[in-house]
Amino acid sequence: MKKKKLIIWISVPAAVVVLIAVGVIMNKINKPLPYEFTTAKIQNIIQEVSITGKVKPANAVDLAFEKSGRVAGIYADVGDAVEAGDALAALDTSELQAQLKEAKAQLEIQQANLQELEKGARSEELGVLQTKVANAEKALADVQNKADSDLLNLYSDVADILHSAYASADDAVNKQIDDLFSNANTDNPQITFQTSNSQYEILSEQQRVASGEALKYLKNVLDNLDSNYDNLDAALIASEQKLVIIRDFLNVLTEALNASTNLTTASLNAYKGYVNTSRTNVNSAITEINTQKQYIASQKITNQQNITASQNSLKNAQKDLELKQAKATVEQIQAQEAQVKAAQANVQNLEIQISKATLRSPIKGLVTKQTAKIGQIITANSAVVSVISEAKFQVEANTPEADIAKVKINDPARITLDAYGSDVVFEAMVIKIDPAETVVEGVPTYKTTFEFKEDSEKIKSGMTANIDILTAQKENALTVPYRAVIAKNGDKMVRVVNGKDISERKVTLGLRGSDGNIEILEGLREGEKVITFEKNK
Repeated sequence: MKKKKLIIWISVPAAVVVLIAVGVIMNKINKPLPYEFTTAKIQNIIQEVSITGKVKPANAVDLAFEKSGRVAGIYADVGDAVEAGDALAALDTSELQAQLKEAKAQLEIQQANLQELEKGARSEELGVLQTKVANAEKALADVQNKADSDLLNLYSDVADILHSAYASADDAVNKQIDDLFSNANTDNPQITFQTSNSQYEILSEQQRVASGEALKYLKNVLDNLDSNYDNLDAALIASEQKLVIIRDFLNVLTEALNASTNLTTASLNAYKGYVNTSRTNVNSAITEINTQKQYIASQKITNQQNITASQNSLKNAQKDLELKQAKATVEQIQAQEAQVKAAQANVQNLEIQISKATLRSPIKGLVTKQTAKIGQIITANSAVVSVISEAKFQVEANTPEADIAKVKINDPARITLDAYGSDVVFEAMVIKIDPAETVVEGVPTYKTTFEFKEDSEKIKSGMTANIDILTAQKENALTVPYRAVIAKNGDKMVRVVNGKDISERKVTLGLRGSDGNIEILEGLREGEKVITFEKNK
């Protein structure tokens, strides 16, 4: 019995430990997320402005264009009966129509680009780009072959140029001036005439030795000449240097002759003629070598430029092909979708401007004033037409300045009257907005007039009216709750959840709905999860 009790006593703590461990694990598994999130979705979004007003007897409506322009059409005169929505006058829209046509063309281009990105490259496009790459490869090979050929032609002339240079130098040193020296080809040559300038005498004899060594060097260069371009470059440089030594020797020898004291005039002139001829020939050889060096250097630069240009063309062609072969990334598609939306917005903006260029009656009634004339330039917000309503009652309300920019003439509205509760709804529309403010309790407001679309015996003057104005709407908009949007460094951001990762992403906002949602124009895709609320840790 004691042994059994001991086992029970040991088992109980062990079970407790197991239960605690299981509890810790389950607590980690079931631990709630530190944030709340929602999914970006496509839906219709509506923007409304809600205000309160009073019912009053109906009166005349003064109508004006929102923008200045030239009158192009007048469709109703004083005394004419008009229906709600009838055109009364219109401004010239030819320029806007041209802009709209261009905007629609741009929209079609952007939509086509998006379709191309989503479909990927067509076989015809790949074929064109592959041909472009093949042509670029052939062009590069042709350029390289021409470069090699042009350079080879220049280097092929080097041997002839150096042989000619050696012949001129040898003729100058060993033949033309042979009579001017004794022991000419030894280490101790001596001039054969007397000179009054011992300095030139010594230099002439020293440089005759140096010229002999230069000739030997030139002969050695010729004997060891090969087809290696670097060796040929070195041979040109060395030969030019040795020819300069010989030319300098001939210059010194001329000075020695000028100071001669024992030569007859005939001999002196003859010797000077030999030296001048030699110097001319040597200088010509130096010039020819230097010119060939410049030709070669210039050709190398030209070759490199042409090859680099062809290589760049090939790289660009290969890059274009690779880009077409590669599938479009999510970022590329998102960027193109943004381009499409921007083009759509531009089209819509121009269509709205064109629609506003036609003045339409907001109510059913009678025209009592018409001051517009064809061709006349009308100033914005100047009343040109007045219509008196057939309706019995209207509603006047003060719209706060924070909302007035959203409201425009002909906006539809839903009105409920306190007398009948929220279940009885009367359809109405905005027919007038006062341009001047009315200060209510220190807040600037703008008197806005509404007309009921249908008369009703239920409507009485002085009744309190609750008005919801439909100021904007958009179908199939990508939306998230507005509370999901945060401001950071002047940008609008959302925090996107991807598995366990959370990243901030910049977005472009559109229409803000009355239901707390807001349109996302750019930066987010349908189905992505965004954080709407972060809990305190």
